[in-house]
Amino acid sequence: MLKKIESKDLLYNLELDDINIDRTQKYTPEYNSIYEKINLALDIDKPGYNLYLVDDFSKEKLNSIINFINQKLEKKNKPKDICYVVLEEERYPYSIYLENGKGKILKEKLKDIQTKYDECIYDFYNKSSNKEKEIILESMEKRRSEIVNELIKESKKEGFEIKTGVSGFVFMPIKDGNSLSESEYEDLNEEDKEEILEKVSKLKEKAESSLEVLADMEREGLEKLKDIMKTYLEMEMKGLKEEYRMEFEDNIQALDFLNSVCRNIEKELIESYTSSYEEDKEPIVKVIYKCKVNVIVDNTLNKSPLVIFEENPSVNNLVGSIEYENKSGVYYTDASLIKAGSLLKANEGCLIVRANSLFTNGSAYFYLKKALINDKIDFDYNKGYLELLSLGGLKPEPINTKLKVIVIGDYETYNLLYNYDEDFKKIFKLKSEYNKVVNIDSKSKEQICKNIYDICENKDLKNINEEAVKEVCKYLSRKAENKNKFYFDNYEIDRLLIQADSKARIEDRDIITKEDIQFVAYEKEEIEKEVMEGYEKERIFLDVKGDKVGQVNGLSVIDLGYASFGRPIRITCCCYKGNGDIIDIQKESNLSGNIHNKAISTLKGYINSIIGKYDTLPVDFHLSFEQIYGTVDGDSASVAEAIAMLSALSNIPVRQSIAVTGSINQFGQVQPIGGVNEKIEGFYEVCRYKKDIKDKGILIPKSNKENLVLNKEVEEAIKNGEFSIYTMETLEDAVKILLGEKNLKFNELIVEIEKELKKYNKKSKKCRKIKL
Repeated sequence: MLKKIESKDLLYNLELDDINIDRTQKYTPEYNSIYEKINLALDIDKPGYNLYLVDDFSKEKLNSIINFINQKLEKKNKPKDICYVVLEEERYPYSIYLENGKGKILKEKLKDIQTKYDECIYDFYNKSSNKEKEIILESMEKRRSEIVNELIKESKKEGFEIKTGVSGFVFMPIKDGNSLSESEYEDLNEEDKEEILEKVSKLKEKAESSLEVLADMEREGLEKLKDIMKTYLEMEMKGLKEEYRMEFEDNIQALDFLNSVCRNIEKELIESYTSSYEEDKEPIVKVIYKCKVNVIVDNTLNKSPLVIFEENPSVNNLVGSIEYENKSGVYYTDASLIKAGSLLKANEGCLIVRANSLFTNGSAYFYLKKALINDKIDFDYNKGYLELLSLGGLKPEPINTKLKVIVIGDYETYNLLYNYDEDFKKIFKLKSEYNKVVNIDSKSKEQICKNIYDICENKDLKNINEEAVKEVCKYLSRKAENKNKFYFDNYEIDRLLIQADSKARIEDRDIITKEDIQFVAYEKEEIEKEVMEGYEKERIFLDVKGDKVGQVNGLSVIDLGYASFGRPIRITCCCYKGNGDIIDIQKESNLSGNIHNKAISTLKGYINSIIGKYDTLPVDFHLSFEQIYGTVDGDSASVAEAIAMLSALSNIPVRQSIAVTGSINQFGQVQPIGGVNEKIEGFYEVCRYKKDIKDKGILIPKSNKENLVLNKEVEEAIKNGEFSIYTMETLEDAVKILLGEKNLKFNELIVEIEKELKKYNKKSKKCRKIKL
């Protein structure tokens, strides 16, 4: 049924008197469905229940999600510290989990143990405070002196001087109180030489016997000293051992580590003891300080598990890294150079990443999958060029993890991953999708208004009055393409308010007004101005008054991505004798999209259903979108095309003062279309540029009525009766207002078509049967 929309039904009217704004809310209420899925992900203690969130990314939404998860995690226990420790093999550090804050304590206790051992060993070697040790050392020294003196005495008696060599004692013959030189020895007769050699042989036997006694004595003495050293270390370390055992009585791993550290140090120090500190100093330091603790995740200051947003999810940032140091041209690493990534820092909590960032970081997604599938972090990815240059790389033990991961991305990415990556559906078993379009009710109005006021306050913007708030709401309804809904997007609200605030500041005003919002919301792009100037200068042909046969003012939308605006199009049709075909000039020129091709086929079905249902039409229809040089797609012009065809066939002119948009099915029903506001405003703008607004109008599908959220100028023109909007349900409604005299009946149109068809088929004796 054809109907003109009353101005009261067109004006956007939003009441804010029925709302009560709660400014204390810390998360975004319109995210409730997403919060439910996040709750589910956090509550399910099974692998694979991570969440893919289909949504646009914004800092405000991210902060809302983080705040919500933090509230949930506050109820959990404090997160544990994670350490890598080295006990025996430096290349093979292993991990230890400790209670919150105990990682640092473990590292400090190890340092205390090492320092204490260092001091004790130094004292044991260099101080005489241990009487039992000193008695043994004095006894050994005394016995050593006795053995050596006895050997010296025996040597002198035989006429030899003793000197120490690398392999033991060297006996030098003496003559006239001086050692015999080599030349003097050669000058001796054979008898004297033999005598010297015989004495040397006996002295060597004596020396060997003495050395054996000396070695046995020293071996026995060292064993006694080692026993004393063991007792000494046990006594000296007793207090410190009791301290750490009390500290870590509830952590078997940490306790075993420190016990093993002490046991290994004592064992190796005692085994390598020689009583000479200078000789033993280097191995002592190596033994004592070989063990290490690297607290790679320190949660001392964290009362609950963390929520981490990883802005740059590279492999290093996600998994962690093993760093290298250059020492004299050789790359070196140890356990202290292992760094944790976000997956470990967020352990027991939640990690959030953006899909776009994840998939632009090389193999990051592969290692994220690996970590989630195995519930472990493995540093094997770090093996590379630097390890080839190093003397020996590390092989850290993989670390067990337990966390939830949320990936924020678009639906296309989710669809690709779900259908083409078998692992994805196993590790992201939950999906949530944010619907930005919400119904207008008291709750949604409260949420919108709260966000508006919060943005003004948090970003230090000017105060905003109620009329301006309503204008923001109107803009959001326009974005939703429904006057009964809001497009809930803080990014858009933020952009709108900041630019409106800038205008208010430039004009030195204290309040953001309705006009400021309108200025930003409906600002025209330069390309739109150029297009409209084309209509004004008649470079683009469009009649807005009079009647024309086969010529209809259709409506289209130019979408630039960042902006869109309506552009009226002249749609024309010519009829020639033929076989009932529709020749779409756009399609013939390869300028037609698939949806438009479908619309043409649908149109052919409809035309044949009302004209010559069982006979071939004796005419062809030539349809064209005039002055359109790009690809045409969509079906929203099919009503206009049908009117152009019926006008051309019946020779009844079309009113040019009314533009039309709508999609038609094979039964003549008019279906809704998109971009209705831009299309209406586009035609209005053309009329305004042509300075001919009065008595102009638009014909739209009835089902698009609730989509009408028009700008101020169009609303004013409708209110003043200068511009009109009509709705239609069927093509018959369009015929009434567009073709010939006002309220032309459809059967009257068919009669005229019948007359025209006879001209194309004069020889036929059979009259076409036409459906009325």
